[in-house]
Amino acid sequence: MEGIEESSHIEAWDSNSDYSDGDSGFGEGALSTASVQSSIFDYEEEYGRSYHAFRRGKYVMPNDDREQERMDIHYHSLRMTMEDKLFIAPIEHPTAILDAGTGTGIWAMDTADDYPAASVIGVDISPIQPTAVPPNLEFQIMDLDEDWDFTAKFDLVHTRLMNGFSIRSWPFFYQQAFLSMKPGGWVENQEFDLRFTADDGTIPEDSAVNRWMDLWNHGIKMLGPMTGRCYPELMKQQMEEVGFINVQIRPYKMPIGIWAKDKRLRRAGLFNMVGMVDGVSGLSQRVFTRALGWSIEEMEVLLMEVRNEWQNKRIHSYIPIYVVIGQKPP
Repeated sequence: MEGIEESSHIEAWDSNSDYSDGDSGFGEGALSTASVQSSIFDYEEEYGRSYHAFRRGKYVMPNDDREQERMDIHYHSLRMTMEDKLFIAPIEHPTAILDAGTGTGIWAMDTADDYPAASVIGVDISPIQPTAVPPNLEFQIMDLDEDWDFTAKFDLVHTRLMNGFSIRSWPFFYQQAFLSMKPGGWVENQEFDLRFTADDGTIPEDSAVNRWMDLWNHGIKMLGPMTGRCYPELMKQQMEEVGFINVQIRPYKMPIGIWAKDKRLRRAGLFNMVGMVDGVSGLSQRVFTRALGWSIEEMEVLLMEVRNEWQNKRIHSYIPIYVVIGQKPP
């Protein structure tokens, strides 16, 4: 596949790492929201992909092995884009950290490793996380759209690539995060804006990627109060309305492909391209079939053109990333 000659260097996360099965991880007793307990392991199957069945039809993203691989690849791409930082909030010695929408748990595991004195909790609606984890990490099942019921108070509440997929109301999220944080603690959102951009005008006027992007954004709005767009100024305003102070926005550019001159961004672009090429079917399936009424065959014809553009070295596109942080008053 053109432009992916370095893909063998992608470091797949290994769940069979140095940790024993006796470490924390996920357990049936670690349930944070009572109403999801009866459907923890209930899944829907559509066109060969599996989805979490809690609130049937709500979840547009699969939770199967293919989707988990995409999430981990995009984690690596985002982390390289952010200069290998786990977070940018100015926290030196955190003792309690919440990873909201932890997915495969990869960020939570890396954070628990780097901050062994901190208690790290990763929450998600799907129990897809490993059981062999650092001893200071615990996974819990939780629906972020319901009231949070943590007894602990956090120094950091973190999200990553959640808009468009999981967070249905940022104001509600900020309210719950504020209540769950220590005075002086920070909330940090590392979010994408599904708006493919090229500063040098190399995206074709009749771009298949732009056509897919417009259709996806339209379809996701039809499925509920979600959007693939990110509006950092609005997020900043919503944080401040809840009571957060020192709110800051830091923009990044996550390349698609290996066109960037900077070695770190070139590698980030490789990971991003591989994740998008391999994962675009999962990203698209429910949006196109349920919301837009397309057949799988029609969708895949468009996605073939989309993949070709992402692998075209002459197109220098990227995904805008916005990291928005805010502090609870000390």
